[in-house]
Amino acid sequence: MLKGQQELQLSPYSELYNILVPSDHQLRLINELIDFTFVYKELKDKYSPSMGRTAEDPIRMFRYLLLKALYPSSDRGLVSRAYTDMAFKFFLGLSPESPVIDASSLSKFRRQRLKDCDLLDLLVGKTVQLAVDMGIIKSKSLVIDATHTCSKYNPLPPIEVLRVRSCQLRKTLYKMQEEPEEYKKSMPEKNLSSDLVQEIAYSRELIAFVRKDELLARMPNVEEGLNYLEETIEDIEDHFTLSVDKEARVGHKTADDSFLGYKTHIAMTTDRIITAAVVTTGEKNDGKQLGTLVEKSRENLGGVDKVDTVLADTAYSGDTNLKLAHDKEKGFKLVSKVNPMLYKGNEFKDDGFELNKDAGMYVCPAGHMAISKRKKYCGKGKNDKMIYSFDPQICACCKRRETCLSPGCKQRNYHVSIASPDQKEQMAFEKTEEFRKLARDRYMIEAKNSEIKNNLGYDVALSYGINSMCLQGAITIFASNLRRIIRLMEK
Repeated sequence: MLKGQQELQLSPYSELYNILVPSDHQLRLINELIDFTFVYKELKDKYSPSMGRTAEDPIRMFRYLLLKALYPSSDRGLVSRAYTDMAFKFFLGLSPESPVIDASSLSKFRRQRLKDCDLLDLLVGKTVQLAVDMGIIKSKSLVIDATHTCSKYNPLPPIEVLRVRSCQLRKTLYKMQEEPEEYKKSMPEKNLSSDLVQEIAYSRELIAFVRKDELLARMPNVEEGLNYLEETIEDIEDHFTLSVDKEARVGHKTADDSFLGYKTHIAMTTDRIITAAVVTTGEKNDGKQLGTLVEKSRENLGGVDKVDTVLADTAYSGDTNLKLAHDKEKGFKLVSKVNPMLYKGNEFKDDGFELNKDAGMYVCPAGHMAISKRKKYCGKGKNDKMIYSFDPQICACCKRRETCLSPGCKQRNYHVSIASPDQKEQMAFEKTEEFRKLARDRYMIEAKNSEIKNNLGYDVALSYGINSMCLQGAITIFASNLRRIIRLMEK
């Protein structure tokens, strides 16, 4: 059951906030910037107006998630800090002596109340509109790129993840002992079998052993290690048959460096405000998202004329994007160097082969990367071709071999035509001083990617599936934009 929106709880101790939470504190400034009532309007249909016990205020629950993005920690670590941190309690609308939620409520709120909510576009749009209303956004240039987020469990099976978590906890404990070897002898015996149930039992035994020493268990590093281990056990038990993220996909950062997870395709102005984002699985092509990002950015900024330049790397210089940039009504300057490996007129044809620009190779529909490439000169009046060859041993046992390989062929070769009129025009633009001057701002997106990954915990997914990844992206970008708006206000 959901009651009306809750107000700040007043008490005789509320004056403490004026002493302990300064006027320029980040959380006080965010409180003044954003009217969070939109959360109530978006989620009220997820609650029964009359049945069940009174639910936690959805606005307050959303604020907990925002705190988790601004100050990355486990759910238990966040709730534990909220109990004693006056800035947190002020931001949550609690009185200094009020209790906080149980950590399990956060997981339920994410999975039940925020399920099927399109928060990504909503939250990005809210912060962009705020920046526009405040006159903060001056630029009409967008910078576009994609950043990857590893799956919560990556390719490791759940038993290995538990062992990693318990190992991290044990190392933390050993560092705090004067005689680590003697301390090891008193600890529970490790599980050496490959049985997941036994590993969970050992992990619980280790947790119980550490919690017996209340002083040690309250040490910040130990407490956080305990929290992560407990949450890992809960996740595995909740998703026992889905303990490996089945929606995550393998993507490539370079020819030799891959990851299992997701991509977030981001557009931001050169004022460093993110104006649009799209979350996909890790193997998706970067360039195909450019049109969507530009369209969403223009919608959030208030019109087609609000974007006149787009800065991007070579992954975005395909023919389809060049045609979009040269459109008379909705066109823009595309500051993206043409990659010779993208010279094919049918780049966006749905044939399943996609370029991984970091690796410099094409990936087939089955997910295998080419092992070599060569250029084929086709003579006067014809386009030259780049030929990508795939591993014959892999092709021989691939489930797609019957439809992918021609009769009698043992190896798949993929041909890419070189040079199109739009690409030739783009190459001429590359040589101008205007192109070189505009391209200098492209570094900004790399700094933004670094910020959300290193400062806001976006390097690893918090839960399973692309829906959870979209939610994490929405909260993270919302937090990032609010931080940026505050910085620009200070200037």
